[in-house]
Amino acid sequence: MPRGFVFLIVGCLAFAAPGVASAARVEVLLDFPLPARDVGNSELGVGAGVSVTSMPDKYVGVGVDLVYHYWPASAGFTGAFDRYLRTRRYQALEGDTWAFTTVAFTPHLVLQAPMGSRFTQRLQVGAGVYRLNRNIDYQWSPGTPWVIGPGTGNISAVPGAYGTLGFDYRDTSAISVGVEATFQYLWMHDKTMQGYLDLPDFTALTAGLRVGFGR
Repeated sequence: MPRGFVFLIVGCLAFAAPGVASAARVEVLLDFPLPARDVGNSELGVGAGVSVTSMPDKYVGVGVDLVYHYWPASAGFTGAFDRYLRTRRYQALEGDTWAFTTVAFTPHLVLQAPMGSRFTQRLQVGAGVYRLNRNIDYQWSPGTPWVIGPGTGNISAVPGAYGTLGFDYRDTSAISVGVEATFQYLWMHDKTMQGYLDLPDFTALTAGLRVGFGR
């Protein structure tokens, strides 16, 4: 994980700490993508970040997330991306595996239902901007024409959304620990009328933990 992003998380926590004493809740997040249609198993993916939620009551809250993701792509998604590069951008991936990173900034809505005095069931949905780093090293495919268009570029912003179902345990009035499953969806750009050469949208299912401080 980039060192600068760790500093950014710490800074967000320090900035949000005064709100913990009131109606705000600050949570540290850690999750791992599960191998599936678009996520590969060649290496371990990870996500980490911070979430700040204003909870005017114990049932509904709104807030924002800042989360870093490292996602290894499956063979199918890697092949689709390589085919997209070769046919649309005259580029190619190097190697058989590929992973990319995102930094997601997503406002969210939280709905929670207390299950007794210590347990809470939580539904959280969010949508926003994912800063996407494709990790392309710009290897040109054989037979590339001498006149070529611009490359995709490593960095771009794409829209994305997620939904989380979780269960939290609160051992004190100010600290909670939770487990959760999250479905992530990224809308990739560069769509065409034909469709068959487009880069497909990316989905990921993650399992994670969170530790919360505040109400």
